Amino acid sequence: MEKNEREFYVAELISKLLKGNISPEEDIWLKNWINERPENQAQFEKLTDAGSLENKLSFWNKIDNDKAWNELLRKLPEAELEPQKRFNYLSLLKCAAIAIMVLGISILLYRENKSSTKTDHNKSIVQNSIRPGSNQAMLILGNGQTVALKNHTQISINEDDGTTLSNKNEILAYKHGGKTNAGHGLIYNTIVVPRGGEYQLVLADGSRIWMNSSSSLRYPTSFSGSERRVYLSGEAYFEVAKNARMPFIVKTDKAEVKVLGTHFNVKAYGDEELCKTTLLEGAVRVQSSAMINEIKPGQQAVINSQGQQKITSDINVEEEVAWKNGLFMFTKADIKDVMQQVSRWYDIEVVYEGKVPDLQFSGQLSRKVDFSGFTNILKYAGLNFTIKGKTVIVAK
Repeated sequence: MEKNEREFYVAELISKLLKGNISPEEDIWLKNWINERPENQAQFEKLTDAGSLENKLSFWNKIDNDKAWNELLRKLPEAELEPQKRFNYLSLLKCAAIAIMVLGISILLYRENKSSTKTDHNKSIVQNSIRPGSNQAMLILGNGQTVALKNHTQISINEDDGTTLSNKNEILAYKHGGKTNAGHGLIYNTIVVPRGGEYQLVLADGSRIWMNSSSSLRYPTSFSGSERRVYLSGEAYFEVAKNARMPFIVKTDKAEVKVLGTHFNVKAYGDEELCKTTLLEGAVRVQSSAMINEIKPGQQAVINSQGQQKITSDINVEEEVAWKNGLFMFTKADIKDVMQQVSRWYDIEVVYEGKVPDLQFSGQLSRKVDFSGFTNILKYAGLNFTIKGKTVIVAK
C-alpha cells in the first residue's frame, strides 16, 4: 500500500472506529498500525482528540470542499516548485485535509437531524446507541408548579414579585420588574438538571450559571437585602455579576463559597466525598465547618467530609471546567473517575466485572459523541464493555 493510500486508510478506519462500525479485520489492522511505532500512537491520540475539532467541523460543514480545494491549487506557487516536489506537497496537504474531513464526518454523524442520507444499517446503529446528553431541565416555580425545559421550550411566566421568566435559545433568564414582595419574603425557584442533561440560566442580577448533569440549584427569583444566596447540589460554573454591597454566596452541603463578582466552578455531588471550588478570576472565600480560606485565580479548595480544606495550586483549570465547554478532559485519571463523569452525561449505570482495572487516562474528547465512540477509544487500553440497556459492564 502506497504511503498516501495508507494515510487515507488510517483516517477511514478511525472514522469507522468512532462510528462503531469497524470490522474485526479492520480493527486488527488499525491496532497493528498503532503499535508499529510511537509516532503512530501519538497520531492516533491526536486524531481521536475530538475536543479541538469542533471549530473545524463547523468550518468544513459550511464550505464547498471542491471549490476550496481548487482555490488552494490556484494559490500555490507552481512555478517555484519542481514537479515532483509539488506533487508531494499537494498530496500531503490533501491527505491532511481529507483526514480531518473524514474524522469530522464521523463526528457529525452523531448529531441529530443528520441521518437523512444514511443507510438503514447506519440508522439502526444510531437508534440503538447510547446518545450523549442534551439541554434539558425541570423548573420548579414558587407555587410548586413544574415546567419541563427541553426541545427548544419557550416560556414566559410572571412570578408574584413581578419577575419575568423567559426561555430563549435554551437559556432560562430572569428579569426583575421592580415590584416588592413585602411581608412575603423571597420567592424561590429550583432548576433540576437530570442525568444526561445540562442547562444555562441568567439570574435577575445578571449572574450567568451553567448547570452540569445530575445537579440542582435553588435560588430567589430576585435579590434583596444584604446578600445573594443560592443553594447548589451537583456541579455548576458561575459568572457572578459584580455587586460589592451584596455578596454572592453558593451554599452546598459541605461549604459556603462567598464572592463579590467572579468566575468559578463548584463541584459538590452528594455521591462524592470531596467538594471542589475552582477559581478562574477574582477572589473567593471558602468556608467549611472546620476552617475558612481565601483562594486566588488558578487555585482550588478541596473539602472532605470532615470539613477539612486543602488548597491546591498545581491544577489544570481547563480540565476542571471542560464539561462547560463541551469536553471530557482527563489527566492521569483512573477508570472510576472517568466512568463516573461519563455515567452522568450518558445517563447510564456502570458496574465492574471483577477487580476495577488499574488504568490511568489522559486526553480529551467531545461530549457530543455517542457512547460507542467513547468506548471504542477506551478499548485500545484493553478494556471491554458490555451494554445491557442502560447498564454498562466494564471488564479488563
